[in-house]
Amino acid sequence: MIVRTMEQKLATTVPAVGQPALTKPVIADLIRDRIIAGRLAMGERIADKQLAADLGVSRTPVREALLQLQSEGLVEIKPQSGTFVFDLTAADIAEICALRVILETGAIRSLLANEMKEALARLGLIVGQAALALEDGDMAQCDALDWQFHESLIAATGNQYLIRAYRGISSQLRALRQRMPRDADRIAQAIAQHRRIVDLCAAGRVDGAVAQISGHVGNVERLLTAIGETG
Repeated sequence: MIVRTMEQKLATTVPAVGQPALTKPVIADLIRDRIIAGRLAMGERIADKQLAADLGVSRTPVREALLQLQSEGLVEIKPQSGTFVFDLTAADIAEICALRVILETGAIRSLLANEMKEALARLGLIVGQAALALEDGDMAQCDALDWQFHESLIAATGNQYLIRAYRGISSQLRALRQRMPRDADRIAQAIAQHRRIVDLCAAGRVDGAVAQISGHVGNVERLLTAIGETG
């Protein structure tokens, strides 16, 4: 079995002599991207001393980056134990999905109350692009468009408090998505649900759209919980 080092997992290089050192935001981006992509496993320990050596920087910007990621819920810093990639119990998954339902159904009600037809058109376009990606067998693109659909729904409200609240769970949600299988049947079902949400919104059927997105998130919760129990 090949064991990857932290440096290999980050897939980055130490800055060349004369080049500026990596900054806290860049380091945070590197670690965040690897957690979301699943290259750093949930619950895995992150050694800041080794990470600093691998990146050719002092421990200060690494620690600052990890504090930033802790505020996003992506890492947990345990005194006297170390820093670990976040991991969620079934109860945690239920709570984060419950919050997601509150935020996304609120976004739907806001869109329909303000008759945001352009926003619905954009959501419909994303659904169409996802369907084409599925036909091409591009599961990675399907996954990216799935996430874009939900982020666009929230962003379309223009409500900065709603957007900020969703941003608070978005990194964890994106990381959790990597645990879900990228099989065609599941993705086709998600695309169909997205299309149904857009159609119901276009018809002004707010209760139907709210019920549809609640069921959609519920499906995700059940799948993530089942994966956690078997993983």
